[in-house]
Formats: sequence, structure tokens, C-alpha cells
Amino acid sequence: MLKALILGRGVSGRGAGELLEKLGFDFDFFEDGDGIEKVSDYDFAVKSPGFPPGHRTVKLLEESSVPLYGEVELAYRFMKGEIVGITGTNGKSTTTALVYHALKEAGRKAFVGGNYGIAASSFALETDGESISVLELSSFQIEDLTSFRGDVGAILNVTPDHLDRYGSFEEYLKAKLKMREHFDWLVVNREDPSLKGIKGEGVIGFGEGGEFRVEGKCLTGDGVRIDVGELPLKGVHNLQNYLCALSILRLLGLTEEEIYRGFSGFKGLPHRTEPVGKVRGVLFINDSKSTNVDSVAKALLSFERVILIAGGKDKGLDFKVLSPIIKERVKRVVAIGQAAPIIEESFSSLVEVIRARSMEEAVRLAFSGAEPGDVVLLSPGCASFDMFRNYAERGEAFKEAVRKLEEEVV
Repeated sequence: MLKALILGRGVSGRGAGELLEKLGFDFDFFEDGDGIEKVSDYDFAVKSPGFPPGHRTVKLLEESSVPLYGEVELAYRFMKGEIVGITGTNGKSTTTALVYHALKEAGRKAFVGGNYGIAASSFALETDGESISVLELSSFQIEDLTSFRGDVGAILNVTPDHLDRYGSFEEYLKAKLKMREHFDWLVVNREDPSLKGIKGEGVIGFGEGGEFRVEGKCLTGDGVRIDVGELPLKGVHNLQNYLCALSILRLLGLTEEEIYRGFSGFKGLPHRTEPVGKVRGVLFINDSKSTNVDSVAKALLSFERVILIAGGKDKGLDFKVLSPIIKERVKRVVAIGQAAPIIEESFSSLVEVIRARSMEEAVRLAFSGAEPGDVVLLSPGCASFDMFRNYAERGEAFKEAVRKLEEEVV
């Protein structure tokens, strides 16, 4: 019986274990802090994306010539049907969900997973020749692809992120651009400076200068015309998401009617510019999924009079690039978490910056400086791990704080 070592016991690791168990393989889990007596005892290993290439155990396996696969790569070897892969610094979860929703509404047999929170390994054996698997792919997962070959890949955008793992933006971009090696068709954002130069056979562009674009008030391309005003998701960032999804769905053969039905019925994902309440004319928006400065910028462009709650675990990003938008649209900044001093130093010359020790305090401080018509926007621009387990827990803490405020303010 073949025996495997699975690095990581999170979503990816558990999914890999589930697949290997169904296949009748023996396996052990490994997490940081565990010891390994002999890596040569294993026939192969499966790596969760959280383990960087330079991790000591990864290096030990490579030095011992133990075959090492990423979890998505493992799943691919047992998947049938068409495969879609979607990556980008921002918007990839929403676009993945949008494509999946449209496929299901059109009656296609579809699966969704990857970085989306569902391991591809967990459903790989359920796929067949008629199915379409829609995978959200992080840069970490793309790094681990080897023989993987998908049908339609997409890169929404690439802006600085994960600089605590990558040595430079160029290294991060290189990881994203590896998508081109692994998909028959590649959809790219023609308005993104880092992606404009990607051309050639099998490359489709969206945005200005692309095959799929906005003309007047409509999404257009390949004979399709959909009125943006009739679609539920608002904001400049969601135009990108719609155009990217439209490009993918047309390549998969969906009709204009099927795409419109899928788009119009999709209401978005939680924690992404999600309205959560209004108190005395002040609107509260939960954008907890915002974990980098570009996502903060896109959220701010959706509103005009903002009290911004930002901060969390610093990822080595430059907040000062937000200065023009902060100066134009933000009345006050409430800084939270480990990055609070960095945010204060970045913006204090432009607007009032105050610090809060908790999410509840941040919501109250933001509301205390707000007037009817203002928007209190939680768009952290940072990871959540200094105060919360993940962005979802952070978003729920914001929602709960707003609920308490609603109950108290009559």
C-alpha cells in the first residue's frame, strides 16, 4: 500500500486526506512542530499552500527525492471534465462564485473549490466528462502546479500583496503569470498595467481594449449585450468581476440569456462591500475581505463620504499610495491592530486618525464622527490574524458591533 505525508491539516490537507482515503492509500499528517523520523518511509507527499517552498520539511522531502505535489495538483490527477481557474489579487472569490452560480443556473453540472474554501480533492472523484470545476487559485497554489492543465484560466488583476512571503512584487507577479503555462485559454484584464503585455494565441482580454468591455452602460463582447444597471453588484471592482466572468462563460459556451440569468440572480458574497445596517442615516459597510491596499482603494471609489476602519496584521504593504483617495473621500480613519501605527503615520497629515483597541470600539469611534449620508467602511487592507482567526470572523465582529449600536441608538 502506498503511503503519503500530508503537510498541513487545514482545508487543503483534510481534502487531500479525504481523497487518499477513498483511494485506499495510507497517510500521515504533518504540521509545524511535528517531528519526522524518516521521510524515506513515504512514497510521496502532498503540500498545503501555506507551506512555502523554502520550508525546512519541504526542502527535506526534495533532498530525499520524495515526490511532492500541491493539493490542487493532486486533485487534478483524478478530475474529469472541464476546469476553470481564476486568480487575481482582488475579486477572485466573487468572480469564482459568480461563474459557478451562472453555470448552475444554466443547468450545468458544476463544482467549486480551491482557495474558495473547498479543497478540490474533496470532490475530484465526483467529476465526470460533463462537469465543470471552477477553481479559485491563489499564487501559493499556482506555484505548486506541475502537470496540471485546465481549459479556461483568468487573471483579474495583480497588485502588491503577500510581500511578507515574496521578496518583491516582481516575484509575486511571476507566480500569478504562471497561469499561462497551465490553461488552454487565458482571460486577462487589459486595464491592469501588469497584464497589458500578455498577448498571443489563446489570450482573451477584458476591459478597455479587450474583446469584452463596457460600452455605454452595457457589458459587451462576442455578440452579448447586458445592461449593467440591471445587475445587483455595484462598484468599479464588480464591473471587472462581471467582465471577467462574462469572458469565461462565453468560452464555456453559455448564451447571453443564460449569462444574464446567472448574473442577475447572484447577490454577492459576505464580507465584500456588504451593507450591514444604517444608524441615524449613517450606512455601515463590511469589506473585511479587503486584505491589501488595492482592495481598499476599490472600496473607497464606491463611496464618497467615508469614515474608514483599517488595520490588522501588516503584510509589508505601502499604505501611502492611498493618499490621494484618502484626501478626496475620507473624513476620518479609525486604525486597529498591529498596523495601526503604520496607518496613523501614513494618513495623519491628511485626515484625523484615531486608534481603537477592539472592533466594537472602532465602530463607536467611527459613528461618533459621522453625519447622515456618511459611510462607515470596514476595509482593513491587512490580514486579520493579529486579532481574529480569519477575515470572516473579523467581519462578523463588525456586524455584531453595528447590531449593538443599532439597539442602543434610537
